[in-house]
Amino acid sequence: MKAILALAAVVFAAVAAATDLDQARTLIEANRLDEARAILDRTVKDPAERGESLVLLTRLANIKEDYETGLEFGKQALKAVPASSDAHYEYAVALRTKMSRASKLKAMMLLGDYKDELAAAIRLDAKNVKPRLEQIGFLLSAPGIAGGDVTKARARIEELKPLDWRSATKMEAQALRKEGNPEGAMTALRGLLAKTADDYEARMSLGMTLQELKRYKEAEEEFARLLPVTADQWSLAATYQIARTHILGRYEQSKAVELLLDYIARVPDKSAGLAPKSAAYWRLGNSYEQLAQVAKAREAYEKAIALDAGNDEAKKALRALPKE
Repeated sequence: MKAILALAAVVFAAVAAATDLDQARTLIEANRLDEARAILDRTVKDPAERGESLVLLTRLANIKEDYETGLEFGKQALKAVPASSDAHYEYAVALRTKMSRASKLKAMMLLGDYKDELAAAIRLDAKNVKPRLEQIGFLLSAPGIAGGDVTKARARIEELKPLDWRSATKMEAQALRKEGNPEGAMTALRGLLAKTADDYEARMSLGMTLQELKRYKEAEEEFARLLPVTADQWSLAATYQIARTHILGRYEQSKAVELLLDYIARVPDKSAGLAPKSAAYWRLGNSYEQLAQVAKAREAYEKAIALDAGNDEAKKALRALPKE
């Protein structure tokens, strides 16, 4: 009887731990990071769940772009679960964030480790799409001296297509833009949206491409389709981009003001993938300046700088304002 009870206790504990980790994943996806951290701080103490908990803690730090914490947890995760593809991938993301903040020399010193971790993640699980996307993104965005190579990126995109054709199509659109073929990129994105109209990332990419081509009214139409989306990230991103479109196109700037004030009121203080409040205040200053409301423009630029002392665009705009 005691043996049966002991076995039941072990099974119950395993189920509870699995449920906790699943809940933590769900909370991370919902951007409820503090709640997820509270769960992971508990599960990481369980030897049976320590490895996966460390991987998720690394991921959580990466979302916050806290590379120091990400590297710390990432090293522990690699030691606990060296065969985990996700552990190598998340550690690579932490390295990439550190490279983006470091000097060029220090970034180059970290580059080899970054590439090695991505290669390991793909080798350990060839079906893991995340490290493949990271690798393609690097090949498309990095300068040639660091290993950027559109031809290699295209080869990796072809490898990705059987695993995730939607992600591959979006990466192909990026490659086309990199090659100076925005019309081809838009054709690819519109083809994807014809099959899956709810691909919000593709819709955003299409709007950004139109915006770059100065086809502002068309860009606004695409962004506007994202405003009703229940996921706050896409609705907020669309709000910001519509305002930006009005500023770049120099039309209906009062609407840009309205949108940016709404964005500033709703955007979290820290949220990966969204323009920070400092950038929104800078754009708000642009709007007021185009409306010849100099005092309000000055106030907006000053708020942008107060939030981020490194906002050079706001500093430059503030200096350029006429004296009252």
